[in-house]
Amino acid sequence: MNKRRTLGAQSALALLALAISQVHAADPAQQQAREARADKAAQQTLAKMTQEEKLNYLAGTGGWDVKPLTQYGIPQIYGADGGAGIRYTSNGNDQGVVYPAGPNIAATWNPRRAIDFGRALGYDAATGGYQYVTGPGMNLYRTPYGGRAFEYLSGEDPFLGASLGPAVINGIQARGVWAEAKHFAANDQETNRFTLNETIPERVLREMTLPTFESASKNGNVAMMMCSFQKVNGDYACESKHMIGEILKKEWGYKGFVQSDYNAIITGITAANAGTDLDMMGYQMNATALTPYVENGQLSAATIDDKVRRILRQIYLFKFDSKTPSTVHNMNSATSNKTALNVAREGIVLLKNKGDVLPLDAKKVKKIAVVGNLAKYAPPTGFGSANVEATQYISELSGIAQTAPNAKVDFIDGLSLDPTVSTWSHTDSSTGKNVAGLTAEFFTNATWSGDPAATRTDTHVNMDWSSDTDLPTNGDTSNTSVRWTGQVTPTTSGDQVFKVRADGAVRLWVNGQEIINNGDGEHLPTNSIPPTIPVSGKIKLEAGKAYDIKLEYSRRDGYLSTMGGMVGVQMSWASLAAPQDLSKYDAVVVAVGNSNEYEGEGFDHGFDLPEYQNELINSIAKVNRNTVVAMHGGTGLKMSDWIDNVPAALHAFFPGQNGGQAVGEILFGKVNPSGKLPISIERNIEDNPLYADFPNYDNSGALTETSYKDDLFLGYRGYEKKHTKPLYPFGYGLSYTTFGYSNIKVTPGTAVGNVPIKVSFDLTNTGKRAGAEVAELYVGQQHPKVERALKELKGYKKVFLKPGESKRVTIELNDRSLAYYDEKSKQWVVDADTFDLSLGASSQDIKLHAKLVNPFRQELSTTTSNPLPRAALKATQVTLPAINTGGLYDQTDSEDADTSDSGDYDTTSTTTQGSASGN
Repeated sequence: MNKRRTLGAQSALALLALAISQVHAADPAQQQAREARADKAAQQTLAKMTQEEKLNYLAGTGGWDVKPLTQYGIPQIYGADGGAGIRYTSNGNDQGVVYPAGPNIAATWNPRRAIDFGRALGYDAATGGYQYVTGPGMNLYRTPYGGRAFEYLSGEDPFLGASLGPAVINGIQARGVWAEAKHFAANDQETNRFTLNETIPERVLREMTLPTFESASKNGNVAMMMCSFQKVNGDYACESKHMIGEILKKEWGYKGFVQSDYNAIITGITAANAGTDLDMMGYQMNATALTPYVENGQLSAATIDDKVRRILRQIYLFKFDSKTPSTVHNMNSATSNKTALNVAREGIVLLKNKGDVLPLDAKKVKKIAVVGNLAKYAPPTGFGSANVEATQYISELSGIAQTAPNAKVDFIDGLSLDPTVSTWSHTDSSTGKNVAGLTAEFFTNATWSGDPAATRTDTHVNMDWSSDTDLPTNGDTSNTSVRWTGQVTPTTSGDQVFKVRADGAVRLWVNGQEIINNGDGEHLPTNSIPPTIPVSGKIKLEAGKAYDIKLEYSRRDGYLSTMGGMVGVQMSWASLAAPQDLSKYDAVVVAVGNSNEYEGEGFDHGFDLPEYQNELINSIAKVNRNTVVAMHGGTGLKMSDWIDNVPAALHAFFPGQNGGQAVGEILFGKVNPSGKLPISIERNIEDNPLYADFPNYDNSGALTETSYKDDLFLGYRGYEKKHTKPLYPFGYGLSYTTFGYSNIKVTPGTAVGNVPIKVSFDLTNTGKRAGAEVAELYVGQQHPKVERALKELKGYKKVFLKPGESKRVTIELNDRSLAYYDEKSKQWVVDADTFDLSLGASSQDIKLHAKLVNPFRQELSTTTSNPLPRAALKATQVTLPAINTGGLYDQTDSEDADTSDSGDYDTTSTTTQGSASGN
């Protein structure tokens, strides 16, 4: 292991500040000079290297690291997983702050929030001793099945991702840390990700799949890109010469390097010639594997040199050859916590507020009930390489209690599935009395055969092979089974839900009826990081009556205890029937949706809420008319079977470790919600425009082909083509105030080359609360020569307004705003035509209309054209002055008045809940 010089906090911060000035200077001439020096240094080192050294340098080392070249003064470059926070602890650091997920960032519709998130994540990486972070994730949202959708910040629209991705990248790299855009490209579902072939037409590839990465290259100068696992048009993504060699490197002029996802390269020579530069874990691209191809002429010296040069160039550009990684490890700083909180505040979407039941009045609300385990502990997140466990957090239960200190806030255990709370009983064989807990019999075989090796009483079924120290057997994965027996006694008559999560086969009987059976209990096939997914069943029982219960569990090999997984078994039960005394509460907040148990890397998931949560919501709503639902997950989930029965609902996605405070503040109006959906939410899964091409996910390995032939009409584009209304449209989100649009003007009214087109209008806060509105600009061609969507998002602006305040707002368009990709000429084309401009509060709530004329056909280069207009590009750049939020945050602490990262860092670590906001 390399020895590292320990630095004091001031020295480490000085290095971080130096990195900012070195990597991101305002003077383009200085930046060009630095790049020239980096190019020269890279070439000088390259000239000294032998062929064997060069080839071995293409193989990564360790978890995510670039090998050292100590003989040339190049240290090992340390990387860390970090889509939503720093997960790695290999440098002796704790895990970092858990930030809101990608959809939360997308829901802010605010590049400044994206910059702040990037700067905070970059700081956490640097203070942890890492030189790069594997993020941001920039793939598109196609369907609500997507397992990794929680990692991605693009939503269902390429322009949204193209405007937010570079903002995050620029923020990360301003801290002197490499960012890595992923997953290049089309890693839009987890279904059979190692074998799935996606057939993507060229127009779909250019217009939908790639603009986010094009913007990362052209507008973020991202140091690294990660190529993905699956196939695109028959080629594995990391072996696609068309995507990497031709488009990314040649057409876009990308100067960074391409790293494979973990073992994503199947054939080293193919990946090398396609343009992949760094092989993680290094099994396919190294001297042993590639030398024969050099000798037979299939791999040229120039190709090898280009790869090594690209890696070295980034090392010298960021001065990693001379900077010593930090050992300060300030992984939970106050400023990073504040950033996480502010993203959550803007990234939660209010979906329904019938009768203005929200915001709750803290002076009038005296009793609040909270239901659902997702509100009880750390706010949920997804499973996999982006899973970070919060060492400190503000739960939604705590956030509500802190925001309404004069109210009595009760958590309703009887309606919540918690294995640490669920009550069981059994008959004591020695006394004949009914006592707490279940009888647990441990067997040293997989089939509950013979006499048990040990018998004991378990108060709860909450066993973890990785951490429990009092287990009577060793948990051999091929010779372990356990049987629990006893009784359960409901307190409310009606349906009861039982949930079992286990790393193996489970069967559950209640009152002699089998209600759970997960078959052989093997983990998902062809999955390198198998999740431990729970199974649920329900049965109608009577209150006060004891029912026999028997759970059998047989352990299986291959499950994970990390990344949000579990090895062991948990069982819980709860009533789906709300008790009548719930009517005494002024409001009931129900937390539902997905978590790392049901959603994450390596598998796709269903559209329905898990654990019969829809039934629970409807039951509670019948008892208490002020039921508020907080939904969680990285995707849309089915709401149509309960939404009409509740007055209020919000989508919190995965709001990060301080998300509980943000939820509480929004519920009580301390924060005026301003999030807008980055996705469409279906009424029924069959309504999704891509349903015919992808009717169901498959985690079994059977599905090998999927078509993107209809993806020009992904999301809101497809709903409009089919004249189908989603439950909630793209760009939708409610506020506690109202806004008026007027006086639209387009300047110039005729497009002239790439002269910026300015669409100006008046935006007025017509309500009584300060708040923010996202004005969305859509463009549609009147007489297209090729099939095009009725309208497409091409600009937006988030505007903060005080009550009664008006602002003249301008959104810019450029030539690419009007263009489509022409497969024949292989260029972007703008037809001579009239274009409809639609301005509004969502894709379906258009307030103003205007027209723009393009008198002459234009052909735009794929190299020089930009998916972002000039003003949108400027918004992604790192600037230090704070922005005025116009009272969106009604904070009393002066510390919270500035909600942007000013560039200075509070280096104190937080030590108590609530400290993220200084209270």
